[in-house]
Amino acid sequence: EDLSKWPDQGIRFTVEEPVVDVNIMAPMDYAGNIMELIKRKRGTDMETRPIDEMIWLFTAKMPWGEVVTSFFDDLKNCSAGYASFDHSESDPPFREANLSKVDIMLNGEVVDPLAFVCHKDSSQELGRIVCKKLQEVLPRQQFVTIIQAKADSKIVASERIRAYRKDVLTTGGSKAVGGGDITRKKKLLEKQKKGKKRQQGTGKVSLTQAAFNSVISR
Repeated sequence: EDLSKWPDQGIRFTVEEPVVDVNIMAPMDYAGNIMELIKRKRGTDMETRPIDEMIWLFTAKMPWGEVVTSFFDDLKNCSAGYASFDHSESDPPFREANLSKVDIMLNGEVVDPLAFVCHKDSSQELGRIVCKKLQEVLPRQQFVTIIQAKADSKIVASERIRAYRKDVLTTGGSKAVGGGDITRKKKLLEKQKKGKKRQQGTGKVSLTQAAFNSVISR
């Protein structure tokens, strides 16, 4: 679904998300870890039954969005690689959910391709992850870059990238500008400060393909 059509805050609406039936087979020694993982991934109607003396079968209904993100890796980690799973469409295939749209902003401007939908309880955590990743991959500018995540009209996460400071007190040959004239040096620094302030109000941050890829692979 096109997220640009997501209703504005204050408009009453319901959202449904796709649900799948998940079947997991794993050694009984990892039962506690797997049951905890299913709960954390918003699984419902969970049932367990032994296949034999060593292997248990775990079944549950789970949001498709939770399955396609990191569920497989998390399952392998919590079962030391011994668990296997498959899934099929649930009946009914959709259910009502408490979801939020999370917008990512760079210096106050929404970056539409980075918007995503998640469960309301996860919006702050996932917003922080995206902001942190962008902080790591976006290049520094001549102005401060403010990275924010907004959900339900509230800022839920924020990071910033410090401005790149150009050395205005030396020339290309590392020769000091103005020699020992403190007044001239102060004027140069003040001029730089005013220039950065102007850039802060007009500067735009370009999202590189590498930065975009790092976020969507979260």
